[in-house]
Amino acid sequence: MPAPSVTIADIERGISLYNSGHRPWRQTLNRVDWFIMFDSKLYPLKYTYALAVNEPPAEYTTNQMKSAMKGVQISFVSIKEQQEVSTNFEKLVIDSAKDPIARKKRLIGSNPKPEVTFTYQASYKRNPDVVAEVLERAAGVCECCNKPAPFKKSKDKSPYLEVHHIIFLAKGGDDTVENAEALCPNCHRRKHYG
Repeated sequence: MPAPSVTIADIERGISLYNSGHRPWRQTLNRVDWFIMFDSKLYPLKYTYALAVNEPPAEYTTNQMKSAMKGVQISFVSIKEQQEVSTNFEKLVIDSAKDPIARKKRLIGSNPKPEVTFTYQASYKRNPDVVAEVLERAAGVCECCNKPAPFKKSKDKSPYLEVHHIIFLAKGGDDTVENAEALCPNCHRRKHYG
């Protein structure tokens, strides 16, 4: 059965409900790959559509929902496709490192001005009180390696530490003091890539 077609008014209603925190259905997946762009903001495609038509998001596939919205002037954005571009770049770097002779030849004729691309990224509105509390708790010392912050910020001379979520927000972690730690940049990178 095809997904019901929607109008711009339906989408606006869905976005209004989403912005108000209305969540009548539980999202079964932690990862959201497709978004709609509306007024320069991104909204999860499936949940916004579900709110617009008042049916659970699991009723229709992403493609069915996109088809139902094709009459509305809305841009669709895939975060997954952008992540794949990033992963491909990492592979290209690895391949380049394996063949230094070919790399040096390519560098001779390469354009020094990089091509510009535009990407969208989902982000979380973090609680500033959590960040302030964790930084105060750390008192300028990395909570992983126990070394003092590597430098002081030029604008206010406070120790530079980054607040990291132990269970990533993207994996369902909470934005709480208990789920956060203040880290030096090296330890923070290690937590993500080590």
